Amino acid sequence: MRKTKAEAMKTREHLLLAALDTFYSRGVARASLNEIAQAAGVTRGALYWHFKNKEDLFDALFQHICNDFNTKTATDINNISADAWQGLRYTLINLFEQMQSNVIHQKFISILYLKCEHTEENQAIVNLMHRYNQLFWHDQLYASLQQCIDQGKLPANLNIEAAAIYLKSLCSGLMRILLTDTSKLDTTLLIPAMIDTALQSLKHSMTLRHPGKHDTDTSST
Repeated sequence: MRKTKAEAMKTREHLLLAALDTFYSRGVARASLNEIAQAAGVTRGALYWHFKNKEDLFDALFQHICNDFNTKTATDINNISADAWQGLRYTLINLFEQMQSNVIHQKFISILYLKCEHTEENQAIVNLMHRYNQLFWHDQLYASLQQCIDQGKLPANLNIEAAAIYLKSLCSGLMRILLTDTSKLDTTLLIPAMIDTALQSLKHSMTLRHPGKHDTDTSST
C-alpha cells in the first residue's frame, strides 16, 4: 500500500531525528546509514527513498535545524523591533538560548563542534558545514552589520569583515566552552553580558575600523 504524503513526511522526520541521535552518539564518520535506519525503525530501502546518502541526510538535517532557528528568530525580531541593532543582539543571544533550552539544537551544535571528524572520508560533510557556516557567519551576519551601519547604530567606517570574524570567534569559543565545561556555568547573565560587551566593542574599538574612512558617532545609540 502506497504511503500518503503525511506518512512519508512523518517517516522523514523520524529519520532526521534518528540521524541526529546516531551522529551524536557515534560521531558522523562512524555512524552508518544502516544504524540510522534501525534507530528510526525503518528499512534501509526506506531510508534511501528519502535520502541518497549520508551527505544528503546531513544536508537535510542542517536545513531542518537552520530553518527552525531562522523562522523562530525572524518572528521574534519582527515582534520586538525593526531596529537592526536590537535584532542582531537578539539573534546572537537566542543562538545560545536555543542551544541550552532545545535538546535538538543542543545535540546538533555538539555534533558540529565535537562529533564531526575532519577527515578525508568525511570531506563531503565537512564541505557542507563550511557552506552553512558561510551562510550564517558571513552572508547573514554581514547583512546585519551593514543594516546597523545604515541605521547609524555602528560607525560608517567599521571593518565589517573584522567585526564578523570577531563576533564569530566569541560565539564559537563560548559554544565550545558550554559544550565541554562540566561545571554547569550560569549563563543567564553571562551570555548577554558577553554579547553586549562584544557589540559595544564594534561601536567603540578603533582597531575594528577602516583607517581613513568617514566616521560616524554612535555613542548615543
